[in-house]
Amino acid sequence: MKTCLIFFLPLQFFLLILFSGRCRAGEGSCLPPKEKILAEFVEVADLAARAVTLEPADDIGPDGKPGFRRYYMFFVDSYAVRALAVAGDLTGRRGYFEACRAWADRMLRHQADMIPAGAYYMNYHRKPGESRGQWFVADCGSIAMGVLAVAARCPDEALRRRYLESAGAYGRLVMENYCRASGGVTDGYWDKSTDEWWCSTALFSAFAFQYYGLTGENEFRERALSALEWLLRFEYDGTILYTFEKGAPTTIFYILEAYASALPYLEKGSDLERAVSERFGQTVEWIVDSQNGDGLWNYDRDNWGVKLGGLPCHLLIYSKYVDDPVNEKRLVVSRAGRRITFQELVACSAGQALAYLAEKERERTAFTQQMAFTLMSYAEFLCPGELYRKTSGTFPYESFPEEKLNSVRHEWSR
Repeated sequence: MKTCLIFFLPLQFFLLILFSGRCRAGEGSCLPPKEKILAEFVEVADLAARAVTLEPADDIGPDGKPGFRRYYMFFVDSYAVRALAVAGDLTGRRGYFEACRAWADRMLRHQADMIPAGAYYMNYHRKPGESRGQWFVADCGSIAMGVLAVAARCPDEALRRRYLESAGAYGRLVMENYCRASGGVTDGYWDKSTDEWWCSTALFSAFAFQYYGLTGENEFRERALSALEWLLRFEYDGTILYTFEKGAPTTIFYILEAYASALPYLEKGSDLERAVSERFGQTVEWIVDSQNGDGLWNYDRDNWGVKLGGLPCHLLIYSKYVDDPVNEKRLVVSRAGRRITFQELVACSAGQALAYLAEKERERTAFTQQMAFTLMSYAEFLCPGELYRKTSGTFPYESFPEEKLNSVRHEWSR
């Protein structure tokens, strides 16, 4: 009898099951309806699946510039792939995983001919088979995390090993050649600097923590921890390529990738965990303080500000996962004039940004860089932990088959 009753429960009951996990702070009216974000997530994921499946050579417009896929860099694809993998888990749509796999297979195909061995091709600068030209640890760290996202969800064990071996080859290349005794990581063959750099250090650290989570290879954990400690000594104004104020969304998004990836692997109550929590809190305070009245940030979206769509992702991670006892109790005044904790303010900031992105940012004729990073925020909002804490193919949330999904989309497209 109990089993039969399940079929008569309303859709809202299933939404309640899926979205019943509470953040420690900020749950409630600050956040947009999760059904609305789900509808937006799937709509943008459809575009992402087309974008990452396309061979870049097949997507060039008459002016020689990218067509539907409005960028050429494979590292941007990797963020779409990571979010698209979550969309596949959530909806059960096989096409999403097939798109992710097509992209990962392309990365491995190019990697096989790269010099140095283990490097990924970025779709710019040094090409497969070439022994001259620039090649970047940082951008390839993003690519490697995309490959890991596919490996984590691969039901075929042989294929899973193939993806992990690919990512491991990149990781060992970096550890043997570009990791320094300071803990910092240089950016490979880069004409701007041969010193340790914040971006390569952050993205390699994020990758190494995630690789360790999937494989248990302790050398990657040790290297990730060393890089993390280097980042904690880094001051945000030392960006080299631009002033912090000009490109803060890029700097902050990438450094928080390292902190978010580290959180599951830090000893509770340790000095290192407290240091990461403190720096995470300081950084999201800048994000909240810099948010404009619409809910976004005033940065050039065709340049260093393009990552602003990913900032809500890290605000959400801070609200849910960061142990920050000072800010959990610290009272601030919200924009509405109400006294709330700082953690609640952060969650409200994320909610305002998500609402704006879902309501106002509705160009749907092409897939852009900002969409790739916005997808990350949607994925973290709907399925907390599936971007940075994923260690197996098990999906801990209620999935949405087509019938339920279509009901939600119909409801929120009106």
